[in-house]
Amino acid sequence: MVNRGLKDQIQDLQNRLIQAESRASELIDTNAQLQRQTHELEQANAMHKSTLDRQVADIQNLEHQLNDASAKNRERKHESKQLADNIAALASQKADADKQVAVLSQALEVTKTDLKASQNRAEVLSDENKLILQEKAVIQGQFKQLQESLSR
Repeated sequence: MVNRGLKDQIQDLQNRLIQAESRASELIDTNAQLQRQTHELEQANAMHKSTLDRQVADIQNLEHQLNDASAKNRERKHESKQLADNIAALASQKADADKQVAVLSQALEVTKTDLKASQNRAEVLSDENKLILQEKAVIQGQFKQLQESLSR
């Protein structure tokens, strides 16, 4: 019976050994599979890190472009404000010039009216002068005749 107990123990140990070897084989397979998966995940992680690095570089580049664009935008806004101020100043100057043009136009009209009156007065005086010259010529002619008649 001791033999039998030993045989049972041996059988039991052999069964446990077979189970342990089977379990060890399963664990080795699982470990190999996990190592493959780990390797695949490491490769995927490396790809993702590379993609992330590119995206970070792209974001930094875009941030730089945004900063440049913002600076240019601020500069353009400043220029736009200056142009608006210049336009307002020019509009004010134009309004003043328009007022001066209106005043000068009125003065020109008055001057034209005065000129026309002066021209009319000059024509009247010219006509009067012609009449006076004609009268003078007549008087001189009469004076000459009178002198001639006195000298005879």
